[in-house]
Amino acid sequence: MLGYLGAGTLLAALVMGGFSAVLSFWAGWQQNAVMVQVGRRAFYAATAMIVLAGAVLEWALLSHDFSLAYVTEHTDLSVPTALVAAGFYGGQEGSLLYWVLVLGVLGSVSLVASASLGVRLAAYAAGVLAAIVSFFLIVLVIVASPFDLLLVTPPDGLGLNPILRDGGMLIHPPVVLAGFASFAIPFSFAAAALLAGRPDEAWIAHTRRFALMAWSLQTAGLVLGMWWAYHVLGWGGYWGWDPVENVALMPWLATTAYLHSSQVQEKRGRFRAWNFGLVILAFLLVIFGTFIVRSGIVQSVHSFAVSDIGPWFLAFLFICIVFSGVLLAARSGSLGGGVEPAAPVSKEGAFVLQNLLLIGVVAVVLWGTVLPLISGMLGQQRVVGVAYYERAAGPLFLVLLAVMAAGPLLPWRRAAGRASIRALIWPAGVAAIVLVALAFLGVRSIPALVALPLVAGVAATCFTQYARLGRGWSRLPGMLVRRRRRYGAYLAHLGLAVLVTGIAASHFWQQEKAVTLAPGEQVTVAGYTLTYSGSESRQLADHTELVGLMQFGTSTLEPGRATYAGLGGQSLTHVAISTTPLADVYVVLTGIDEAGSASFRIFVNPLVTWIWAGGAIIIVGVVLGNAGERAAELAAVRRRVPALAR
Repeated sequence: MLGYLGAGTLLAALVMGGFSAVLSFWAGWQQNAVMVQVGRRAFYAATAMIVLAGAVLEWALLSHDFSLAYVTEHTDLSVPTALVAAGFYGGQEGSLLYWVLVLGVLGSVSLVASASLGVRLAAYAAGVLAAIVSFFLIVLVIVASPFDLLLVTPPDGLGLNPILRDGGMLIHPPVVLAGFASFAIPFSFAAAALLAGRPDEAWIAHTRRFALMAWSLQTAGLVLGMWWAYHVLGWGGYWGWDPVENVALMPWLATTAYLHSSQVQEKRGRFRAWNFGLVILAFLLVIFGTFIVRSGIVQSVHSFAVSDIGPWFLAFLFICIVFSGVLLAARSGSLGGGVEPAAPVSKEGAFVLQNLLLIGVVAVVLWGTVLPLISGMLGQQRVVGVAYYERAAGPLFLVLLAVMAAGPLLPWRRAAGRASIRALIWPAGVAAIVLVALAFLGVRSIPALVALPLVAGVAATCFTQYARLGRGWSRLPGMLVRRRRRYGAYLAHLGLAVLVTGIAASHFWQQEKAVTLAPGEQVTVAGYTLTYSGSESRQLADHTELVGLMQFGTSTLEPGRATYAGLGGQSLTHVAISTTPLADVYVVLTGIDEAGSASFRIFVNPLVTWIWAGGAIIIVGVVLGNAGERAAELAAVRRRVPALAR
């Protein structure tokens, strides 16, 4: 019954979604306000059916209904309840249902207040959103349904992949998938603004929070993915420029550029074409990334198995590229606005440079990701390594840090010579002090001597802005409320400085040692001494675990190797990590011989905790900077939009 009910709700959602798309486009063309409302309500009905389908799948998982192929393939009776529930998005079909569920809910929220944007823009936004939702529903109904039934119901399932049997499964996949889904909201309203001939900033004001939500979710998803890889995979790192990591990073970079340049359009009326292009690029990169992950054409620990779903997403990507390209070309005459170019030394100029650098990084990462595919089609597959990304993208990131340190201190329009120099004294002075200190401490790495002073300059700029705010203590609460976006952004910049410091320190000064120790022997790495005291074998509910006991100060580290007999003998490394604000001692057990001697890989990773702390600060800055009522800001934007356009 659950299989039939779930499949029926998906089919009903597809019918309502398709009806919403067709009716909304027609109503927008005819400017029929009544039919626009009907189209929106059809979208809400489709979302309700999707939510019901999600509830059915979750119930099937929690009740262990192994008559459903999806439940059998991704759970078993030994999997903890929390991970059984997480099986909702643990497989190909379920993750697609989760994606369209998030998109339907967020899309419905975005459409509730869209009527104030005008009949045509609101109608086209509903039509684009409904078309995207309908595509996912077509895939779920025809190609990859999570409600397919087995001919014979087995007594137990096949189980969850050992790598996914971890607490990270509860936080990383749902966040990053929700981030991917959220990118469709700004794209839909940008496309609707182009279709309606409304290139003003009203669509930006309406979707700003959704763009920030997508960016924040993707930020959190990237950091959580780094944390999960760090403590599960056992290689001592957290980012390997894996193709699937890359396709998650690229939309984040494009949206970072958009969030900054959209401020210029809101304040100065510039960068219209840039903003449309960046929002469209971010969404196209999301669809491209989904194709890479879902098709299985690249080898990655993150990818799904090879399936029939890849060609569907490739076709959808092609349709989106053509649709977006035609729209931009058709409206190109109204996007330039006849505005003279921004002065190079000004806040606008800094935003232009920042955008160019971020798109440059996207191009570098995209080329490294697609090179194996392109070269493979030409007969000789080539793969780039970590060195390519460090050499090609590293300098661009360094210049970005310099722009982050200087850009916020520059005035709008045109910078005055001496005033600009005086404004840059603090970040330049702090960067110089850090450079001298590093050189005095014996640091000779050129990248470190460039990156860390620039990070210090970024932090100095943020503290300088907060110091200016604190000069009038009596006005401080009111200033924080009125200018929360500005000071929330500085807090996010400060969080990024903390995060980059952690990445730089753990990259430049990581120490590693591979050793084999008999019981009672010691090893010292970077001043940290560990003693191997022996091994234990443990039988747990669904696996056996071989553990090497390492004494580290007053604590015992227990790196191990888990083996899942019920999953064909698959094994998984259990890393032991001792964490302090200054460094992580990271121990991996690689083997134990018959004599009791154990082999370990031991890493000392400086300031890794700063990465996780920096990510948290970024999110807090975004939330604090955009919390509260924004009616006054929206009203100010709408006053600048001609009444005829509304």
